[in-house]
Amino acid sequence: MFKLFKTNKKLPPFAVLKAFPDKDKYFRRIASWVESGDYGIIVTDPNAPRIITMDPWPQLVFLAADGQRTIEQYIYYMAGQYTGKVPDKLDETIIHEIGTLQQERLIELCDTQKRPEPRFDQPGK
Repeated sequence: MFKLFKTNKKLPPFAVLKAFPDKDKYFRRIASWVESGDYGIIVTDPNAPRIITMDPWPQLVFLAADGQRTIEQYIYYMAGQYTGKVPDKLDETIIHEIGTLQQERLIELCDTQKRPEPRFDQPGK
């Protein structure tokens, strides 16, 4: 397989990513959200009368769900953000968070690049 990203950093083998059948899918937001100084962001559940605050990892993944990168590209992008050793389970953590957000119907997977609908693309007011 060709190398997607140039890096001198030693990367983990990302075995979970390699075995993940949806690694070539794009992911995009399908829920509205607002910025909140206290919580980072607050997401409005489009399927139930509730609002959601997120821990840092799900929030990072939700905000990255702009439909422009595949799951594999995003994992390698995040690996590149580390100045030190890349965590061995980075791929597993991100794939888990994507699965949880997808199960909650806050993001969806797409076969092609697809931006979020305008109401989901930027934070609300």
